[in-house]
Amino acid sequence: MKTIKSACQLQPKALEINVGDQIEQLDQIIQDTNGQDYFKKTFITDGMKTLLSKGMARLAGKSNDTVFHLKQAMGGGKTHLMVGFGLLAKDSALRETQIGSMPYQSDFGSAKIAAFNGRNNPHTYFWGEIARQLGKESLFREYWESGAKAPDEQSWINLLDGEEPILILLDEMPPYFHYYSTQVLGHGTIADVVTRAFSNMLTAAQKKKNVCIVVSDLEAAYDTGGKLIQRALDDATQELGRAEVSITPVNLESNEIYEILRKRLFLSLPDKSEIAEVASVYASRLAEAAKAKTVERSAEALANEIESTYPFHPSFKSIVALFKENEKFKQTRGLMELVSRLLKSVWESSEDVYLIGAQHFDLSIHDVREKLADISEMRDVIARDLWDSTDSAHAQIIDINSRNHYAKQVGTLLLTASLSTAVNSVKGLTQSEMLECLIDPNHQGSGFLTAFSELQKSAWYLHQTQEGRNYFSHQENLTKKLQGYADKAPQNKVDELIRHRLEEMYKPVTKEAYEKVLPLPEMDEAEAVLKTGRALLIISPDGKTPPGVVANFFKDLVNKNNVLVLTGDKSSIASIDKAARHVYAVTKADKEIPDSHPQRKELDEKKAQYEQDFQTTVLSVFDKLLFPGNNRGEDVLRPKALDSTYPSNEPYNGERQVVKTLTSDPIKLYTQISENFDALRARAESLLFGSQDEARKTDLLDRMKQKTQMPWLPSRGFDQLAIEACQRGVWEDLGNGFITKKPKPKTTEVIISEDSSPDDSGTVRLKIDVVNAGNSPRIYFAEESEVSESSPVLNDNTLATKALRVQFLAVDPTGRNLTGAPTTWKNRLTLRNKFNEVSRTVELFVAPKGIIKYTLDGSEPRNGLDYTGPIQIGDAETTIYVFAECDGLEVKRNFTFYKSGSKEVPIIKEAPAVLYSASPKRLDSSSKTYEGLKMAKEKNIEFEQVTLMVGSAPKVIHLSLGEMRISAGFIEKELAHLQTLLSPDAPVIMTFKKAYTPTGYDLEQFTKQLGIEIGNGEVDQK
Repeated sequence: MKTIKSACQLQPKALEINVGDQIEQLDQIIQDTNGQDYFKKTFITDGMKTLLSKGMARLAGKSNDTVFHLKQAMGGGKTHLMVGFGLLAKDSALRETQIGSMPYQSDFGSAKIAAFNGRNNPHTYFWGEIARQLGKESLFREYWESGAKAPDEQSWINLLDGEEPILILLDEMPPYFHYYSTQVLGHGTIADVVTRAFSNMLTAAQKKKNVCIVVSDLEAAYDTGGKLIQRALDDATQELGRAEVSITPVNLESNEIYEILRKRLFLSLPDKSEIAEVASVYASRLAEAAKAKTVERSAEALANEIESTYPFHPSFKSIVALFKENEKFKQTRGLMELVSRLLKSVWESSEDVYLIGAQHFDLSIHDVREKLADISEMRDVIARDLWDSTDSAHAQIIDINSRNHYAKQVGTLLLTASLSTAVNSVKGLTQSEMLECLIDPNHQGSGFLTAFSELQKSAWYLHQTQEGRNYFSHQENLTKKLQGYADKAPQNKVDELIRHRLEEMYKPVTKEAYEKVLPLPEMDEAEAVLKTGRALLIISPDGKTPPGVVANFFKDLVNKNNVLVLTGDKSSIASIDKAARHVYAVTKADKEIPDSHPQRKELDEKKAQYEQDFQTTVLSVFDKLLFPGNNRGEDVLRPKALDSTYPSNEPYNGERQVVKTLTSDPIKLYTQISENFDALRARAESLLFGSQDEARKTDLLDRMKQKTQMPWLPSRGFDQLAIEACQRGVWEDLGNGFITKKPKPKTTEVIISEDSSPDDSGTVRLKIDVVNAGNSPRIYFAEESEVSESSPVLNDNTLATKALRVQFLAVDPTGRNLTGAPTTWKNRLTLRNKFNEVSRTVELFVAPKGIIKYTLDGSEPRNGLDYTGPIQIGDAETTIYVFAECDGLEVKRNFTFYKSGSKEVPIIKEAPAVLYSASPKRLDSSSKTYEGLKMAKEKNIEFEQVTLMVGSAPKVIHLSLGEMRISAGFIEKELAHLQTLLSPDAPVIMTFKKAYTPTGYDLEQFTKQLGIEIGNGEVDQK
């Protein structure tokens, strides 16, 4: 596929066209121009076709259309069209070769031509000049010799008399009328005479069969002159009832402009197959971009236009249309000169260009830069944002840093689309429209998008409308305002902001790797902090590893194993300063720009962008950790790249990144003590204890801070290591602040748990175990007496007894462990009652044995009556206060009995209550268990002697909790853990013997809700 330069051949001087050179003096050029050469460089537009077909018919006497009014802004192709008409009108041979198929073109020979340029001001006025060119100057002499006098209609008819067709061409007339509107004559101006003469000429011409008049107008210029022309045309229309034919010579919004440019600027173009190849590649690139949603789906249709717009990009006409109405822009001639500068940019460029677009203007070329600046007066915009001789414009800086030309093309394209100076004009391009213009066979949208994003960040004059159109303007944008704030930010405030943001980014929360962060610290401050704990020092890079200030500091540091440094290889602290100044600027502007301000949305976007830029800059500068190590006996700081992988959907957590770095090979930090116990214990014994068997714990902690070979543990990690080592029996806490790595022999110890509570006879089932007694321990026991090695040996690990006291002694038969002191278990006295409702008598029992005393009046039962037999109570509600004791063991209970005829257990609603039950209360289903626990949590009810049974044989779990008060929340949590071992629908049963409730009312609600029956004497309220 060929580039434009290799596929196209330019016309001579195509790169040097100037507007001044192209202004065609109508009255001279028709006589001096070779018609064939003229039409080689002329494309016959629709407007020209209309004028020629109707004009030839008029000159042949076959049409009533007399006056043709060319309406377009300055430079719109009017003069060129008139010249073409004049050349054809006077030369029948030229007509045959150029418009041979047009009706009536051969029905006359040569027409007489009278052409007048309104920028001339002959003393004979325009009518005298026309009379002279028609060879009848004497007929009109009286109308100028004694001053301006308008020829009347008959005089014009006499002038136009004859069979020869006549073509009168009047160019640039508005300035002519405008000039005479300032020349006083009598009570009016000479313009009144000129207007009358012009009107009379029109009506006279309409009365002739083969006289044709073409007059050009200038829209939006010479307002007075234009109105006078229109008044004369209106007068003629009213008189003869026919309107002039209005013609637009060139439609700049159609593909005609491409045809004109091709004819005037190119000598030859490639054949259709090569152009089709270019169109095919562009279609493919735009389809890919549309699929990726980089451009709108409609962009694909652009490729279909390439064959009719080549060598120009189809979007070029749309961009030109944005500024074609500018007062200073001479439309066709101005566009010709502008495109000449564009071609010069392309032909002097080393880049491969396949379709020419506005992005290819080379602002480094003086003529190109001046042409664009003349159209819009945006010299400041170009110099600051797009091109400067010192390469300091924002787009240049972006391209230098990225080593491409994307920003230049984006900026130049948007500048061209921003040239309109009309009021309320449409300016700029949307992002999608911009990419439609820029994407080409060698460049996809992503590079341009990146450049555009960078340009948005730095450009001073780039704006965006609410509809998302991006454009340049003389007015400084928010970026410039923020840049001003950034440049003037006090250095101490910037330094403070940097330190604060670094502290936020690396704030220690888990404190696994370090306990404090010191951003850009003074070394004296760092030394003081490192005396007590590990700290992360964030130090500016200086190109050395470690940075010079750190190397000197580390050399003299005592607690070398407490230091962790975050730094980098690049000496780029200036980039952080710049990013921090931007953050400072948006923070300052945030307080000044209210939510309702038009710039608020942009400010919020800038704020997010600058915050992100600051973080990105920090991560690019501070990308290396230095941590203590040892190299051949020398303490060193070992470098390691900071882990840069983190979830994009989460805020940056610097502490987490540091921990990830230090816990990966080579590992410095161990966060899991138990999993790495053996290795950590070995390192601790070697480095911390050294040759000592025991050491003070504080000394061990000090050595952890000093020994660089020692791995790091989380905060309080050494305590966890020591506890586990003691639990495993490899270390021992001596209880005096010392820890030994060689524990002394252990003594045996008996562990007793009650497998059941005392039954009615006082019998308890005990479960016996031992520690430090070897694999085959020997257990001696004695009921109601002192135990010794001559006492009976327990053959099982259970013992059912109703003795008040039992002593146990454990012995290690191997002799490795010392025999410990005997362990004594004490039974509990159990009080119960038997109530006869008929006789209203109460029997009291104590197990396993003892004496009972009681009172009925609420006084202390210890001093009450001796119980000798059943107690008679009355019909009223009664409480018996009971005391029992035996051999130093004591127990108290209160038994309350409902009044005669009632079945309700009396409960005081306001007083705390305890539910006692000899036989366990049951919650016999999963739903009832969880409902009961939920209600108990709400009412702060606690339980004692709880059992949980989850699942069924063979997959069943039993959990028993003895005489300890347990919260419902704890039971619920444990139950949830147990259920993870079984299927979710495994059955759950809970039983308990005691329940403690804050009030009697809570007890009533709880038992009633769960269907728990309360027996007589089972509620105790003291």
